[in-house]
Amino acid sequence: MKKILTGVLLMGPMIAFAQSLGAVNALATGFGSIVNTLIPVMMGLAVLAFFWGLVKYIASASDEAAKEGGKTLMIWGMIALFVMVALWGILGWVQAQLGLSGTISNTPPPSFIVPTTL
Repeated sequence: MKKILTGVLLMGPMIAFAQSLGAVNALATGFGSIVNTLIPVMMGLAVLAFFWGLVKYIASASDEAAKEGGKTLMIWGMIALFVMVALWGILGWVQAQLGLSGTISNTPPPSFIVPTTL
């Protein structure tokens, strides 16, 4: 942790006094696009975890240990979804209160082309 903090402190002046902010801007834009891509993937994984827990819960109605594992997976899936959506809302509210510009981008889900003829 100390090495990371030292690295951040040493890079601070370089970023503050940079002649051109083009590289920093490009880095921030690239990081933002990665995060914007990962958010729907993480939400999809949380939904998938919830439904996989539901399947495990229903399929193992007679086995109490497996049933408990399915219930736990459903609970963690719901907690993950709640945290992600709550943070999304809180950050949107903070952005509106501070008058920051920007939008929350809605990335369309991937589409699959179904052939009409075989």
